Amino acid sequence: MTAAEALRALRERWWIVVAATVLAAAAAYVYVKLPWVEPRWRSSVLIQATGRLDYGNFLALEKELRPLAEQVRQLAVMREVDRNLHTDLPPERMLDRTRAEPVQDSGQIRIDYEDADPLRAEQISLEIADVYTRQHNADEQGKLREERVILSTLDRPNQAILTWPLTRVVVPTAAALGLLAAAAVLLGMAYLDDSIRSAEDVGRFIELPLLGIVPRYRVSARGVASSAAAAPTEQSVSQPEVPVSP
Repeated sequence: MTAAEALRALRERWWIVVAATVLAAAAAYVYVKLPWVEPRWRSSVLIQATGRLDYGNFLALEKELRPLAEQVRQLAVMREVDRNLHTDLPPERMLDRTRAEPVQDSGQIRIDYEDADPLRAEQISLEIADVYTRQHNADEQGKLREERVILSTLDRPNQAILTWPLTRVVVPTAAALGLLAAAAVLLGMAYLDDSIRSAEDVGRFIELPLLGIVPRYRVSARGVASSAAAAPTEQSVSQPEVPVSP
């Protein structure tokens, strides 16, 4: 199939492509508005890790950031958060919704917490940071001063943002997928279609020279047969009347 034939196949049935695109976008919009689709709100809090301000200690601190971030995700931390806020959420569920990652070249740890309630997400993320900071700093008191790594929660906005479902992302993506799927189906049908409809099809399928074309006649309501192949011009000859059976 050539590019011209593909474009012709899409142009002849363009309405199918448009209908599939609109239906896919509408289905995606309805899906994101369904009541049982649970939204996810993410709240982020930054923890600053500080030690002695020399270059060697800073490099050591950078290496400790990932283990420190892993220690945030502990059931003991989640249980204390639940006791402080009375969330009535299982600690295992809170742990599953918590993410902690080091921020490279900054000496910081970012804590992300996701929840269906944006206000609760903000409260829990901040409480997780505070609980872990207190526990870690208490454990560091037994070390030498030059070996201590002190954590502090940064006073930054932790307003929750919606991460799912994002209508502005889901709907256009579904529309694009619907368009591509409809175009692929039409091209596949055109590729598998071996019917002869034009002079070009005769040359492609039969590989024989074309000697002539039999015009297609249709009978109008007034009983006059006209050729569909001939274009109406001023010099055209009128066709004789054809009797039509009642």
